[in-house]
Amino acid sequence: MAATLSVDAQQPDGDDDSASEENEDKEIIDPCLTDEGTDENISQGIPLETIVNMHRPVSYIKNMEDIQNKDFIFMISPFKYDPLHPERRPTANYIQNRRGNRSDVDHVLMPYSKFNVTKNKKSVWLFNREALVILKTMCDNHTATFNDFKGAIRKCMHHHCELGSLEKLINQVYSNEERGHFMSIVLSNICNLSLDVDKICGQSPPLLCSGSNRSVTMSQEQVASLLACSVFCLYPMRSEQKAKNKYRNFPNPNFNLLYKSGHPRKIQKLKCIFHYFRRVTENMPTGVITIQRAVLPKAHFPRWSEVKTDLCDLHLTTGQKIEDVPSVLQVDFANKYIGGGVLGSGCVQEEIRFSICPEMLVSLLMCEKMEPNECIFLIGCERYSSYIGYADSFQYGGNYDDNTTTHLNRELLKAYTSFIPSRYGSDYTSGIATGNWGCGAFNGDKYLKAIIQLMAASAAGRPLIYAAYRDKVLINSFYIVYEFLKDQKATVSDCYRYLQRYFSQGKRQSLFDYILDTPVSSLKS
Repeated sequence: MAATLSVDAQQPDGDDDSASEENEDKEIIDPCLTDEGTDENISQGIPLETIVNMHRPVSYIKNMEDIQNKDFIFMISPFKYDPLHPERRPTANYIQNRRGNRSDVDHVLMPYSKFNVTKNKKSVWLFNREALVILKTMCDNHTATFNDFKGAIRKCMHHHCELGSLEKLINQVYSNEERGHFMSIVLSNICNLSLDVDKICGQSPPLLCSGSNRSVTMSQEQVASLLACSVFCLYPMRSEQKAKNKYRNFPNPNFNLLYKSGHPRKIQKLKCIFHYFRRVTENMPTGVITIQRAVLPKAHFPRWSEVKTDLCDLHLTTGQKIEDVPSVLQVDFANKYIGGGVLGSGCVQEEIRFSICPEMLVSLLMCEKMEPNECIFLIGCERYSSYIGYADSFQYGGNYDDNTTTHLNRELLKAYTSFIPSRYGSDYTSGIATGNWGCGAFNGDKYLKAIIQLMAASAAGRPLIYAAYRDKVLINSFYIVYEFLKDQKATVSDCYRYLQRYFSQGKRQSLFDYILDTPVSSLKS
């Protein structure tokens, strides 16, 4: 599995679901349908195998036992990975008398916290546990129905909630066999993971707030337990955020918005998520997952007009999606709220990735919205589902075995922040797989995005793999522009001048045409 990086493209303010709903009625261009020619795939530039083989693989990880930094937080007992014994199961790192009882600003308020109480100071967790135990008993007795599942969710949320999409999946979309297996086996296991969350996790996860360089490492079992709590909407103060709530700038990790009636793609995302729970409860994986927030200090902002670095190696392809490129950093530019509309109606690049890799959803629990100079690394998250389609045509595609400017300076900074290998040292030069970020629902200029990412990767000293799935026109034209720039020995600062002049002259032609019509030597005048 490759490391994945989430960074935000410019989007409307608001919560994740409102942002996705706002774009639901927009025409969303399926990147698989942008080419009018045949289905034959093309590639240009440096061969993909050359980039993958010549540069250090992204899987390099320091020995956990050697990390002595308070900003690297372990929810498991640090251990040295032994490739001869990959089945070793991580153990929870218990903190005496602090198992989820924290109510401070630095940690998630957990469902079992002693501070999670009603207005009458009664424990919410004891009430919710009773509802989950009753549901689990019915599951184990093969008598549980959707109404029982619905009743447990409503009891845990302590108010009426509309669950139209969830009901349609279980009662109409699932076959009799699928419904019986889910209600008797999978749902019972989800109840177990929720009921045992205090034992499995051992402590409250930290909040990764804006402006902080922090990371948290946990086991895949801990992630499954935390996400099981999201199934029953157990996280307090998150589903209905209020102005003075400390979580007002955090996504909602509970699934209540995904359960509501709406577009059929909600049902397909739920199928992906429930398939994940079936997989992990049949055979719990023993890996670890790290979520790291990274901030680029202002002193390190590149002065783009002065960067004399040559352009990086470039591979362009219409034949692969970003998530299919192995052994590289896979970059997703989307919402400033991590996950975007994944738990709402959104279903484009970011939401699809989080649906087929549901372990990424745990980042919604901990990560505050991103600023322009921030990015979030998701390392070790496994892919569990295949899929077909995009946006309105998105569908769960079965099991997957993972064996693997208007704001020009802001976007350059965002790309550079995600590409720069600051965590691993200057010799960390693995390839970067990226694509047309912000060019679907948000109508971005794909030529501009291509040049911005070429500049950022070049300044970071890393080769670029540009996966514009089945968009042959872009791949061919981008390669022509790239060859033109390389032939003229253009540097990053030259590209920056191209962008400055392009915007100043009113954009009467495409950016690629403007570059091809403008010799590098003329930029000096």
